[in-house]
Amino acid sequence: MKKITQVGDEFVKSLFPPKKSDSNKGSYGTLLIIGGSARYAGAPLLASLGAAALTTGCGIATLAVPDFLLPAMWQRVTHCTLYPLKSNDGFILLDTSQINDVCNKPTAVIFGMGIGFHSQIAQLEQYLIETLEKPLLIDADGLNCLAENVNMLKKRKAPTVLTPHIGEMARLLKTDTKTVKENKIQVAVNFAKEYGVTLLLKDNVSIITDGTRVAVNEAGTPAMAKGGSGDLLSGIIGGLLARKIDTFSAAAAGAYIAGKAAEKAVKDSNEYSLLPAETATYVKDVVTEIIKG
Repeated sequence: MKKITQVGDEFVKSLFPPKKSDSNKGSYGTLLIIGGSARYAGAPLLASLGAAALTTGCGIATLAVPDFLLPAMWQRVTHCTLYPLKSNDGFILLDTSQINDVCNKPTAVIFGMGIGFHSQIAQLEQYLIETLEKPLLIDADGLNCLAENVNMLKKRKAPTVLTPHIGEMARLLKTDTKTVKENKIQVAVNFAKEYGVTLLLKDNVSIITDGTRVAVNEAGTPAMAKGGSGDLLSGIIGGLLARKIDTFSAAAAGAYIAGKAAEKAVKDSNEYSLLPAETATYVKDVVTEIIKG
């Protein structure tokens, strides 16, 4: 059995050293969030809140959405920049010159929140997997598209993070949820090894592994069992990846921060009513307490 790390405050605090006095926003990386579709307009916006990227130290966050969503975003996005992507039939359309342009400056990319399940999305995802030379996090419908051809991951040359819940993991492996649930650590380690990725297997106790190291995260609350919680988590991890933190540390710390933020948020709400957007407002408090603790 591999040595298992329990994620906690000290682990996370090590990722937040004092800032240099002569640093600027460019010193802390840029996160690109690619998501959204006609059916799921809100998810990438939540990830940009979770761009808690910004509250986990990222210097700049850019939200790339299908062009028809731009008017709906203008008045709601205040801390991120916006980039309209060409679309067709309610989904982002792969335009390689445009994708190359928007992916040029970011130091990390997260993909899949609210992006929908469509052949166009599968083409876009494959292009990113095969050509993007910087950290890539895949979540939500990005994982559902990936399940159609998971072997494309073997063409990936840069760091990659996958954040499936139990059901998504079962689809990736073409097995049942019971098998995954009962063998979480071994399933996660084997997958991470085979495909050369860092895997965050989300559950009430989450498993994080790069195939060599293993961490568990117990922070969280049943209130997180709600659509949008994963989007928030992706934004948090993305902010850490953008700062050039390694994928294993970013995924483990992100899971812990998200869980602790939900624990704080639910004290002012309840396990049934808490919204992920409300949890996002507590991320700063968690990071503050960890840094100053």
